[in-house]
Amino acid sequence: MAAMNQPSGAAPPAAERGTFVVRLSETDRADLLKLGGIRKFARGEHLMHQGEPGDRVLILLRGHAKATFVDDQGHQMILRFLGPGDVLGELSFARAEPRSSNVIAIEAAEARALAASEFRGYLRRRPTAAFTLIDVLSERFRDADRKRIQFGSSDTVGRIAARLIELCERYGTRRDDGIRIELPITQGDLGGWTASSRAGVAAAMRTMRELGWIRTERRGITVIDLEALSQRAA
Repeated sequence: MAAMNQPSGAAPPAAERGTFVVRLSETDRADLLKLGGIRKFARGEHLMHQGEPGDRVLILLRGHAKATFVDDQGHQMILRFLGPGDVLGELSFARAEPRSSNVIAIEAAEARALAASEFRGYLRRRPTAAFTLIDVLSERFRDADRKRIQFGSSDTVGRIAARLIELCERYGTRRDDGIRIELPITQGDLGGWTASSRAGVAAAMRTMRELGWIRTERRGITVIDLEALSQRAA
């Protein structure tokens, strides 16, 4: 998709609700989507590397990615998933410090890449966009705090139930048989996202299937009983 072919001010057709690009005003969005150039990434390719200089910003246009952190022992934790309309490397608007995480495509992806200095200039020109970015970052920090509380008070089933609810809210498509999560997420991804072992994730998913809360297929999850998941995650 070439953003310049969209109507003036229009969000990319695949942009997801609640993302930075969708929240912008039409004039702020049109200005942003004229900057930088288009980059394409294959599944499994790094969009950004942990520790590299924070000298560029990406606006994700198509596909999905995961932000991960690798600790000193080599353990990988998933911080969040990203989709069309999300901004990556946005903290470089303050200072160009090394990246605190990796961003890896979980399917073929396309993004608009611009220099960090260009993004800072955009925010100076468009103060309403700067406030929108602050709102997005504030929500992200609140969500991180909420996850830390859940990790300390929930078991594996509860943590995974909470994350499945989150996936339904952003990536869910309601069907006759339930809510289909339209994100190519694996059990390994769920483990990295919930601080759970692969065996723990497999056992939790088996329990949920047996209770009739979910149905799983290859790289696909359908939530059948959202209310039960919500009660278990509470």
